[in-house]
Amino acid sequence: MKKLILVFSVLFCVQFSFAQKSETNPIYIVDNVIVSNVLLHSFNPEDIESIQVYKSPSSQIEQYDDLVKNGLININMKKPLNLEKVTVSEAKKKLNLTLESRFFLNDIEVHNESILIAEELLKRARILQPDKKFNNYKVPAISIETN
Repeated sequence: MKKLILVFSVLFCVQFSFAQKSETNPIYIVDNVIVSNVLLHSFNPEDIESIQVYKSPSSQIEQYDDLVKNGLININMKKPLNLEKVTVSEAKKKLNLTLESRFFLNDIEVHNESILIAEELLKRARILQPDKKFNNYKVPAISIETN
């Protein structure tokens, strides 16, 4: 029971501290897969093995260094979840875009094409076409909000 209370209090404090600072949202990673904030509500806290909060780049999360800007919460489960996942490069293909297309999560550009994201996040994807007037992109971009 103490562990359950600890897990909920950590999640609440982290989300509250981020909400106080700005409207930006941290990135949630569960078993090395970026997930939506909504998915977190489906977890049984008893199934969580550990939670780490990162506010700056770290060797432990090197592949996610692009995304740590607004905070990154890394959750490890006791038993691996059966999440449908794709790499960033596979997501671009599924959305019929070229590999040169840009990819953003919570308005942060992702440069590591091998990062795994939950496939359900693709349902939230917005395709931004190049437009010198508004975004100065030379190629289309994918934008996904995880909240």
